[in-house]
Amino acid sequence: MSTWFSDATNVAATGEKSSIRALQAWQYLIAKASNRQLVKYDELRQMMEYADNRPLSSILACIAFYCIQHQLPPLTLIVVNQSGIPGEGFPGDPSANWHQLRETVFNHQWYRMVPPTTNEFRQAFVTGSQQ
Repeated sequence: MSTWFSDATNVAATGEKSSIRALQAWQYLIAKASNRQLVKYDELRQMMEYADNRPLSSILACIAFYCIQHQLPPLTLIVVNQSGIPGEGFPGDPSANWHQLRETVFNHQWYRMVPPTTNEFRQAFVTGSQQ
């Protein structure tokens, strides 16, 4: 029997839901990055079956903090608003050259990595939130 991400988050304890959904988002984002594609917030929200974009901030923070803490390209940089730029919550230098930085995301060999676990995402979020 398959377990759906929505089912897993429904039974998860508070504080674990975002890290479970971060694993779901990670899979989607590395597929898009491998195809050199950007992802709009609404696209990600719909794929994850959310009514609005609010839950995405903590989910994407798990991934962003994980990437920062493991010296990986900023995977969440490919998630963009309607203007084609990262949202206000992106933990990066606002003066950075987004297009150049995106190339590091597109060129990284994401599928060669063992994906982070939900526990690793949760720990990255906790650690990143404290800094």
